[in-house]
Amino acid sequence: MNDTKGVSALIILTKENVAEYVHSRLDFFNIQGKIQVSAVGEGSTEEDGDGFINFVFRVSDGEHHLIVKQSTVQARSGGSFQLDINRYKLEYDSLLLRRAIVPDLVPAVYDLDTENRVFITEDVSYLKISRFQLLKGVQFPLLGEHIGRYMAANNFYTSEYYLESKVFRDLSVHFMNATMREIMDVGMFLNSTTPEDTVGRPLDPDFITFSRRVCADPAIIVSRQRLRHLFMTKGECLIHGDLHTSNIFASDTEAKVIDMEYTFCGPFSYDMGYFLQNFLTQYAAATFRPFDSENDREAYKAYCLFIIKDTYESFCKYFCHYFRRYAKPEYRDVPGLLDDFCLTSLREFIGFSASAMLGRIVGVIPFPDYDDIADPVQRHNAMCYSIVLNHQMLLHWDSYRSIDEFLDDIRSVEKIYVSNIKALD
Repeated sequence: MNDTKGVSALIILTKENVAEYVHSRLDFFNIQGKIQVSAVGEGSTEEDGDGFINFVFRVSDGEHHLIVKQSTVQARSGGSFQLDINRYKLEYDSLLLRRAIVPDLVPAVYDLDTENRVFITEDVSYLKISRFQLLKGVQFPLLGEHIGRYMAANNFYTSEYYLESKVFRDLSVHFMNATMREIMDVGMFLNSTTPEDTVGRPLDPDFITFSRRVCADPAIIVSRQRLRHLFMTKGECLIHGDLHTSNIFASDTEAKVIDMEYTFCGPFSYDMGYFLQNFLTQYAAATFRPFDSENDREAYKAYCLFIIKDTYESFCKYFCHYFRRYAKPEYRDVPGLLDDFCLTSLREFIGFSASAMLGRIVGVIPFPDYDDIADPVQRHNAMCYSIVLNHQMLLHWDSYRSIDEFLDDIRSVEKIYVSNIKALD
């Protein structure tokens, strides 16, 4: 980082000026090199992801490949809501912290410009955005292990199990992030909870009726509000807050987690629930989207269930490892404490996954996991099966006893749903 080179305040970055801006900030950037600049959002969704908030540029001199991100009040996609203008600083701080904890799973961080609300990081697009590869049936065998370790390490080392109490509370205050927390609160727990709410992107009137009926079920409302209370009050560790497969770049051997502007303190189980809902939606979509063969379909569905189990078990394995070695003495040797932690994490992640899935399916934001299914009937089936599964999960999230019991439930709900729609043919 070079803080000595002057940059006029309140520069609005564009494709035309961003390379010179980077050169003014980073001594190693060669402005005479093979300069390439693109704005994220101009390329395909597969290349740039499906983010809706930030203005982001890819800048390269042929040797160094960088991401330049600037915070603005308005989201890139428009909309009426206003964003916290200082979220760039919290994201930068979060990246630095997580880079210190799991350096192989987070992009390198190069510069922070507080005058212009900009930071610069490594461009990790030599890897692929995992969501859009998963939609093609691509499998990342180590993804569950990588993300399980990412969550376990970050969760443990930012928790009161490890940190001195004052440091932990100062961390919680620093990452209050109220505006971004509210966005997630509405999307996760408060949308489409009554029959009068508008359900976004309906496929047909029957879908509106069906989805509203599930969302307005009093038992489902109670369950989602119980989960919301956990989300609002259990500030156990620093969470990513938006850990989904569009924010994870991956290959067969690597993974990098990006986009940490939603960072705040929340439940240990939250990121896992938000991440694994993507594999539940992938499983539901794979049940109905086309494959070259039924063997390919079953193999991909088995992969989705493997990632769910592997992520949870890797998370528990690594968290328990860090806990046994580094937890404060008053916690370290308490019999049964880690067993209770793993069971609580299982139950809560299932609940958070269900609420996240339901919120996205009936919301107004595009959902690639389902939108990618060209046949409207099969897309309808995939979404409705997901809603039925969410209903089951929200009714029973706090009574599951093992990850295998949960996976059995996924298969059972699928079997019943598929048999019912076949009976209607």
